[in-house]
Amino acid sequence: MFIYQPNQYSDDRVVWYGGESTQLHYEKECVDDNGCPEWRGVAVRPFGNGLPSGMSEMHAELVDYYCYCNTMKYEKKLAMAD
Repeated sequence: MFIYQPNQYSDDRVVWYGGESTQLHYEKECVDDNGCPEWRGVAVRPFGNGLPSGMSEMHAELVDYYCYCNTMKYEKKLAMAD
């Protein structure tokens, strides 16, 4: 599993679960019914050009998807404010 979070206190992240998976998962931290923290999936996207061939490409894919999800989140908020 590879995770991208901009900092250790971030309440959102992008994850690749490894193996044969070709998908990136954007997740948000929340609290379950018992008051325990857990990560819940918000959105999923496949890798753009298949699995990355190295760690720098993997990191770039994770960061790109994280930025994309946050941009969409803020654009939705702006549209709602209009």
